[in-house]
Amino acid sequence: MTKLKGTSRLIIWERITTGDIIFEGKGLVMDNDLFTVAGRANQILQSLTKKNFGVVTLHATDKELESLKNKWLDFLSEKPIAEVTPKAYQNAKIPEISSLTAVEALIVSLKENNAKNEITKKCLKSVYNLDEMPKEKGSSASYCNPDTYTYGYLGMLFGDDKQDETKDAKWWQKFWNENKNSLEWNSEKGIYEIKKK
Repeated sequence: MTKLKGTSRLIIWERITTGDIIFEGKGLVMDNDLFTVAGRANQILQSLTKKNFGVVTLHATDKELESLKNKWLDFLSEKPIAEVTPKAYQNAKIPEISSLTAVEALIVSLKENNAKNEITKKCLKSVYNLDEMPKEKGSSASYCNPDTYTYGYLGMLFGDDKQDETKDAKWWQKFWNENKNSLEWNSEKGIYEIKKK
């Protein structure tokens, strides 16, 4: 693994879950794990060729990496190679946040974190010239806190029409722990639901 610098607004869901980068509410979503040489190489090849033979994830095995390498070598030798089609989340309002990997990262990102607090303070000072978050609800300054986006995204993914303030970080973590293996995408509604037993 190579430590990346300047990762502000970089979104690699698995690296948000591990705490290697902070979710800032918005940014550039990358499917490849750019913390690894293989992930960066695959990203460059995909960007140059507009081809997708698979992604390099945090937990990619040596066998999976070898297979991906061979696909690129075959492609460069002009052999016909089938491309990978990413999973589609039909009717998703924001497809980039709709995988279960993203859902887990969003929930993990709600945990208290000093780096996230510093991002919030810096934004409040530079954008609104404030030293702390205003007490009144509905202030645009609330968007300095990445959690404002995260709660909105989670509500969207689970069909909440408006934010339920009882669903705090602990509530979401408990919900995830209890239901992560029972969630399925409802293509008609564009939300996650718990599978009926």
